[in-house]
Amino acid sequence: MSTSSVSGALAGFFASTWPSDAVPVEPDGLDRVTWNSLSEIGLHLVDIEENLGGSGGDLADLVQIAILCGRHAVDLPVVESHLAAWVMARSGLEIDSAHAYSVPLGPVDVTVNDAGHASGVLRDVPWGGSVDRVVAVTGDGHLIVVDPARAQVASGRDLAGQPRDRLLLNEVAVTRVSSAVPRDELVLRTALLRVSQMAGALQAAAEMTRRYTGERFQFGKPIGAFQAVQAHLVELQQMAVMTTSLAERLAVQPQLRAFDVMAAKLVANENAMAAARAAHQAHGAIGMTREYRLHLLTRRLHSWRGDGGDTLTLSARLGAATAAAPSFAAAVLDEDHRPEVRP
Repeated sequence: MSTSSVSGALAGFFASTWPSDAVPVEPDGLDRVTWNSLSEIGLHLVDIEENLGGSGGDLADLVQIAILCGRHAVDLPVVESHLAAWVMARSGLEIDSAHAYSVPLGPVDVTVNDAGHASGVLRDVPWGGSVDRVVAVTGDGHLIVVDPARAQVASGRDLAGQPRDRLLLNEVAVTRVSSAVPRDELVLRTALLRVSQMAGALQAAAEMTRRYTGERFQFGKPIGAFQAVQAHLVELQQMAVMTTSLAERLAVQPQLRAFDVMAAKLVANENAMAAARAAHQAHGAIGMTREYRLHLLTRRLHSWRGDGGDTLTLSARLGAATAAAPSFAAAVLDEDHRPEVRP
């Protein structure tokens, strides 16, 4: 399925399920009714082979779905469910297409004894207390599947006000197999999908700002006609187009390379910061109100900047890798000799 056909086919579903004129509400947990609507069409299982229980398609299709999720401020763990199901399928475990899954985005500090009981902590788990299963790759290369009902859940929220929980495991029975996906590979896919969501949120923020500045009049003309405001609009559009291009370019590469993905995530992080600033400056006071939708986008951008690689960590690792390369040009342009760097 082509990029345009994916976006076109799903645009109506996303627009009707998460309408742009809805009053912003922070979720208390997983909305099962909406999740059932999404899981019935298998959006979280795209880029997982059908013979493994997935919906088929490829990474480019999945990226377009993630962009739509960011664009419409979807308040469900679509990306997280995909990541968990993808690792499970690759590792030979059966996927339940109706289940909502999640993965820890923070450190995995868990040990499993010979009886298959896990103890430790899973940190920064989106919707961790309300999904059906949490899937984690441990430091020793194993995959564990945890039922949150058996864990002690310390509820929390991320910067966007969405559930971001901590699971405390004390001799909890888990499913444990050897993971066919190294943790570094999972981090790279997480980073790519966060870049994609950020691209969608930037698109929506740019459109919202352009519409508002065209409707808001001051001194007899739209504020969008003023040069200072136009500079914000241009910056927003630039950040949205650049980030979207980064996500789509990575999606069509034969494989995800750590240097490329980390560089794209770093650029997306910086773009998100600049765009959020420009959007709020163009909106003025109304952009800071709870009832106005802009914060659904900008708060998510700030939260996603920390997932799959924060700016400081990415800068340090990419800088060290580039410094060790024969030249900057070789590091950036040589497809066959990218510097080695771990996500």
